[in-house]
Amino acid sequence: TVVFHLFSSAAAVETDAKPPIISKGDSKLSQSDGRKFCVSKPEASDAQLKKNLDWACKEGIDCSPVEPGAVCDDPASLRSRANYAMNTYYRTRGETKNACDFEGTGRLIDTN
Repeated sequence: TVVFHLFSSAAAVETDAKPPIISKGDSKLSQSDGRKFCVSKPEASDAQLKKNLDWACKEGIDCSPVEPGAVCDDPASLRSRANYAMNTYYRTRGETKNACDFEGTGRLIDTN
């Protein structure tokens, strides 16, 4: 119990601390990560999200982790499942801006 409590306290301190932002080129990146993530735009409709999810899965992305009831299906929402597929597609296609377009419904962010 003591070890868990100490670990919990350390995690709380770490959570409160924000990593400094550094500039790399013309984009601001978190020093702790520095990677971009492909996610859906907030205004993307459910129909667009479903289309993105289905398309990425048909393009060879392993979507089994986000199938209903699977380990990564939490939160169990269409948007979270589509974001997983979109980001996985983006990663496997060389992390290019075009690999996150999804007919204008994808966007790159700096936060995981």
